[in-house]
Amino acid sequence: MTDEYPIRVVLIDDHAKMHSIVRIILDPIDDIQMVAQGANGEEGIGLCERYQPDIVLMDVVMPVMDGIEATRILHERLPVIKVLVLSSFQDHESVHAMLQNGAVGYITKSSLADDLAETIRATFQGKMVFSSEVGAHLLAPPQPAVDFQLTDRELEVLVLLAEGLTNQQSAYRLSISQSTLKYHMNNIYRKLGVQTRSEALVLAAKSNLI
Repeated sequence: MTDEYPIRVVLIDDHAKMHSIVRIILDPIDDIQMVAQGANGEEGIGLCERYQPDIVLMDVVMPVMDGIEATRILHERLPVIKVLVLSSFQDHESVHAMLQNGAVGYITKSSLADDLAETIRATFQGKMVFSSEVGAHLLAPPQPAVDFQLTDRELEVLVLLAEGLTNQQSAYRLSISQSTLKYHMNNIYRKLGVQTRSEALVLAAKSNLI
C-alpha cells in the first residue's frame, strides 16, 4: 500500500450474503477498496483483467468455474495479483489444491470477523496468512498411501485389469502366458490382502495405485 492508493480488492463468491458481509466489513476502511464483485471463477477472471486488483478474495466451490481453476489461470495470466482464499471448505484437498495453483493464503469464512482488513493488508505486504483451522491441516498432512510393495509388472497387470481387459487380453498385451499372468494376479491378491479381482481394483483405486 502507498499513501496515495488504497489496496484494491475483487471478491469472487457465488453467495450474495457473503458479498454483503464483506462489503459491510470493508466499506468503512480507508486503505482498502472493493473495486468489483463476481459470482464464479470465469467472471472473476474477467473482472481481474479489467480492474487489475491487488488482492482477489476467492471462494473454492462455485458454478461455471471453481476457484481452483480460476486461481490457476490468474496465476498464469496475472501473477502480480495475490489470491487470498475465502472459503467454507477447509479440507486438506481444497487447501492444497488452491495453494498449489497459486493462492498465497487461505482463511475460512468463519474467521471473517477476526480481522479481514488486517489479513488483506498482510497478504498485500507479501505474507502468507492462514486461519487456525487451515493451519492445522497444513501441519497435519494426510498419511501416505500404504506401500503394498507391488512390482512394476504387477502394477501393469492392475492397470490392464482396471481397463476391463480379460486375462487373455491382458496376457496378450503384456506378451506373457496366461499362467504367468495368473501368477502375477495371485501375488497381487496376496499383497493387497484380497480374494477377488473386484476387491483388488477397489483397494487399488482407493490407494491411488491405478
